[in-house]
Amino acid sequence: MRCSYIRLLVDDYEACFRFYSDVLKLPVLRGDEHSRYAEFDVDSTTRLVLNQREVMAEALETDTADPELPHQDRMAVVFEVDDVDATAARLVADGARQVMAPRDWTAWGIRAAHFRDPDGYLLEISSPLI
Repeated sequence: MRCSYIRLLVDDYEACFRFYSDVLKLPVLRGDEHSRYAEFDVDSTTRLVLNQREVMAEALETDTADPELPHQDRMAVVFEVDDVDATAARLVADGARQVMAPRDWTAWGIRAAHFRDPDGYLLEISSPLI
């Protein structure tokens, strides 16, 4: 596994976008102030990503819960893998708590599965759709 993204799940997407692009002056690789998703170059193979928090809550079907509850995620660590299904099966067999089984996220251009670490942080394993 290779850590490909650190994804911050933000409430005020526009303000956060401006902070990372205008204040920190990180080059924008994808997205803009209104896209609800943006990738920034942090001089590494790992990218920093901003994602509108409600978008991830909708994807994981936790959007009907109170957004102040602890299970409304604030960040996700994303690992790129060669085979999402095989890796997900291995993680489950090794005791990882799966949140969402592998599936194609065509709008995102990836196949992904989601897990939680023992402290509840969201982990995503993904690979590009071909």
